[in-house]
Amino acid sequence: MPIVYASFEDMKARFDARDIVQLADVEDIDDAQAYVEQRLVRAGTIIDGFVSARYGDRSALPVPPLLTEIACDIAFHNMFRAEPRDVVVANHKAAMAMLRDIADGRVKLDEGVVDAQPARPGAVLIEGRPPIFGRQNMSGY
Repeated sequence: MPIVYASFEDMKARFDARDIVQLADVEDIDDAQAYVEQRLVRAGTIIDGFVSARYGDRSALPVPPLLTEIACDIAFHNMFRAEPRDVVVANHKAAMAMLRDIADGRVKLDEGVVDAQPARPGAVLIEGRPPIFGRQNMSGY
């Protein structure tokens, strides 16, 4: 089961309740909870796909606020049955770009702390000088 990166309360705090009610096609905000939570689970699955490429299983670790924001933006975008507003599309594109950056290692969820990664059997972690040759410093050649 995917990690739930954001809650219904997070969605209510981030987006206007009137928009949530309208998109869920219900009478009041409390009736929208099941619909919103389905979209949050789907967003969690998408996030897991990107984050696990870099960090592996994060289910035992706390959810970073950045991933909560990303989950909300993806879920809100997925709530639209018709074409979303431009700002919603832009937020979704930014969220997906951030996930690609996380998967590629350009954005770190653990703030560079090695201990934040789950332990792997047989893993050896060392610190040393940055490599002279590598993808980061050989661009353009």
